[in-house]
Amino acid sequence: MVKKLDENDWPETLDHVGWQLWQATQRWKSELDAGLVAAGYPWAAEARANIVMHVGRAGIRQSDLVRRMGLSKQAVQQLLDGLVADGIVERKADREDKRGRLIVFTATGRRMLADSNRVKQDIEEGYRKALGERRFADFMAMLRELNRRP
Repeated sequence: MVKKLDENDWPETLDHVGWQLWQATQRWKSELDAGLVAAGYPWAAEARANIVMHVGRAGIRQSDLVRRMGLSKQAVQQLLDGLVADGIVERKADREDKRGRLIVFTATGRRMLADSNRVKQDIEEGYRKALGERRFADFMAMLRELNRRP
């Protein structure tokens, strides 16, 4: 005998702003990943690619990267090892902390960032075509306003 579930106690599923933003972010990320893979960065669709957004021009301390990503030291170490093996980042001695390691982009990593910018511009161009120039500008202004909120 199979017990029938009572479907009446489930709350209504809302079509809320968070859901729409999440879906848009997932679609944007998929387009970015596909563009970078097509540009010759097969690892861009893997978990280790999430490190890239945290590095910055001056690099980042590995310990800060661990805190920022909310992952274990071991997990970050493994993700970094893959990017180091691909020549995207390198570990350097941290001049301010003799025990620490600084993660910085290599020349190959900086080329990848330039290619990434081109892919992002292509994605934006698709948004401009879909929305029209004025609506896209309004959309960007609204996003910036929401992101500046306290």
